[in-house]
Amino acid sequence: MQDVENLFLEVGKAIDERDLSGAKDLLEEILSIDPGYGRAHNHLGWIYETKIKDFERAKRHYELAIKFCKGTYPVAYVNYGYLLIEFGQLEEAEKVIDEGLKVKGADKATLYYQKGKIAEHRQNYVEALKTYQQSQKMNFNKDFHAMLLNEIERVQSKMSFWDKLRVKF
Repeated sequence: MQDVENLFLEVGKAIDERDLSGAKDLLEEILSIDPGYGRAHNHLGWIYETKIKDFERAKRHYELAIKFCKGTYPVAYVNYGYLLIEFGQLEEAEKVIDEGLKVKGADKATLYYQKGKIAEHRQNYVEALKTYQQSQKMNFNKDFHAMLLNEIERVQSKMSFWDKLRVKF
């Protein structure tokens, strides 16, 4: 199993060097040795989603990452959540995000941000505002904080007079 860990470290180097073809080959090699290596599935999901634009394969690899790393690799929940939201699979995204919020070490600020996106897609602006504000409370990144302020301002501009009153009371 140590060989798989060493290969996974090489994946990180390949990605840092922008050698995504090499990273993909290494990830596939890892999975040929250990098909249940969830972190490799997550990284392949990311490559398929962001670079190859094969969303079905990305989805499948994210699902496998969560299956094999159940509760131990929180970034898979964030990545899968983004993919599902992007393709309007909001109910499924909500389940993944809620599960991710229970994972130790999860990026709760990002997961609450994703919940805000779901609420906004549903035009539930009061809920979107509340979850963006919850995300702010959990956040420690200056740039993410600035982005959240913009999200909050945008949502507030969409809110009706009555929605704004509901937030105040």
